Amino acid sequence: MAASSPLPPITLLPASAPDFYPIAALEAHVFYSEEFSAVAFGPTRDSRGNLLLREKTLASQPKEKGSKNVITKAVILKESGEEELVGAAGWSFHLTREDGVVNGEIGEEGIGDGKGEKKENGWGEGANVKLCEDVFLGAEKHIARSTEGRSYAKLNTLVVSPEYQRRGIGKLLIEDGLKEADRLGLQAVLGASKEGLGLYKKYGFTEFEVMEVRLWEYEGGEGMGLDRHVVMHRPAVK
Repeated sequence: MAASSPLPPITLLPASAPDFYPIAALEAHVFYSEEFSAVAFGPTRDSRGNLLLREKTLASQPKEKGSKNVITKAVILKESGEEELVGAAGWSFHLTREDGVVNGEIGEEGIGDGKGEKKENGWGEGANVKLCEDVFLGAEKHIARSTEGRSYAKLNTLVVSPEYQRRGIGKLLIEDGLKEADRLGLQAVLGASKEGLGLYKKYGFTEFEVMEVRLWEYEGGEGMGLDRHVVMHRPAVK
């Protein structure tokens, strides 16, 4: 196998409004072929309408006082001055909580790997609402248990362009978010697919709850297999 060409310098920058639609499109491209994505978000998951909905969600902020969502983009800066988007990460920092509940209800954000952050009636056209509720809202309950009512940081999405994967970009994005979590003295949580478990464990995350999803039991998942979503927890670094 030929060696990979040297990777141009990667720059991490705060994402702003013009970046959210391209990030939504990158997520749809990266996860399109996954069985879970196909069943959860349906055959029109990469339609313009669904990408616009995702764009709106990426731009949203938590309702709870003192908390924030942060989206970071990884780009290659070309000689022309243009940016090539090669990855992105979305973190939420929840700084005020009571009894494990955010503003009296389950938090709105989804779990990591770019598959969450959608509310009931807002999962997108063609989505399997039952599956989305079972997985994403179910994961939120496990996250609430793992954080025990204390402030926390959560990785909501991590995505890297396929042609640039396995070249350290995901690590840069994770380390950038954890640096802020550690600065704030926060524990961290995320939801991982089986492909991401090894990477997250390197940064001190441990498995808190394993959710086994029998895709064949959901409409649109006939003939498909078992999918695993793992809620992971990392203690605050003092």
